[in-house]
Amino acid sequence: MGFLDKAKAMADELAQKADSALAGSGLGGPGAGADRYLRDLGVIAYLDAAGRPVPEADRERVMGALRDLERRGEIGPLTLQTSAAQAGAVPPPPGSVGRTPPPPAAGTFPVEQPPAAEPPRTATPPPPPPPSWAKGEDA
Repeated sequence: MGFLDKAKAMADELAQKADSALAGSGLGGPGAGADRYLRDLGVIAYLDAAGRPVPEADRERVMGALRDLERRGEIGPLTLQTSAAQAGAVPPPPGSVGRTPPPPAAGTFPVEQPPAAEPPRTATPPPPPPPSWAKGEDA
């Protein structure tokens, strides 16, 4: 058995151990395989909506796998991960989420701020005199 054969055998053994560990932890349980197929279905739907060609064999393969997973009860709840409000919304400034401004102190009324005063108008200074060479005088 050569070096590459030993490395392949060890990699296969490691993959089996990882699969059994994931299955035991619940990470590889119901819905884990469905995520890949649901993502592929999203890609197919996008390509179709964009007018790009989608191989019919791929569409049937993904739909068949999803139907099989659903029949076995391995697809969890199907909910959208984004909402219309998230599409172009600007996030609030840091620290402002969940905070409300404090109420005014007891017995006080909100004071209306006076309008901002306009900056004082100053007369524009006259332009400087033309240079001596522009007068046409010889020095």
